[in-house]
Amino acid sequence: MRLVSWNIRGGLGADGRRDLERVAALLETMRCDVAALQEVGDPHKTADQHETADHASWLGRRLGWYVAYGPNLVLRGRPYGNAIVSRHPIAHAHNYDLSVANREPRGCLRADLDLPGGRSLHLFDLHLGLSGGERRRQAAMLLSADLLRDTALTAPMVVCGDFNLWSPLPGPILRLLRTSLRDAAVEARSRRATWPSRLPLLRLDRAYYDDGVTVLGCGVVNDPRTRAASDHLPLWVELEAAAPAAGVAASKTGA
Repeated sequence: MRLVSWNIRGGLGADGRRDLERVAALLETMRCDVAALQEVGDPHKTADQHETADHASWLGRRLGWYVAYGPNLVLRGRPYGNAIVSRHPIAHAHNYDLSVANREPRGCLRADLDLPGGRSLHLFDLHLGLSGGERRRQAAMLLSADLLRDTALTAPMVVCGDFNLWSPLPGPILRLLRTSLRDAAVEARSRRATWPSRLPLLRLDRAYYDDGVTVLGCGVVNDPRTRAASDHLPLWVELEAAAPAAGVAASKTGA
């Protein structure tokens, strides 16, 4: 299956146009099976500006896919946060609060996907904070028994999104994540910058996976259309989740 992780910036492109239809059309063009999206919504619109309030639901209807939405804040009745849209059924969804005091509300959305052949996948879609101290606290929350190390999580696992890791050098956050998970781009030997879209310099968008997942390929969609659609480029991962009989739960790294 093909996963795309993309910070869509509320549909606001680098050309100044807010265009959800463009986002939906690009997801179709990328031929993904599931998309983990960040910055879904536009909470700062004023009431007299007529535009779709719930971007996640609109994308789901437009694509004809299943939707899970994890708003981290709601302003003027408009939700804003992370969303997962999937061709495959979503059996369960849960939004985890990763907010740190006095910082912008942040979250991690989990969707449990029902895949063909009786397989399943825990997909986590997150957007970490801008400061190093904030991200360190959020990484500790992620790798707690309440979240990624929850013993009830028995299916293969992928964690993706906008990690806001500004330094190219390994730091405490990466070391913490790598105790339990692998970086898809590193394993595929395909590290590519995703931000800013017009001249990518930083690899802010990433995907990590556990032993229940095989990564077949990883890359970034960098063309005139994606450069115009958002300030981030979409990251794609081609992957395969292990079958239930493979004993995934017993083989999870760091479990």
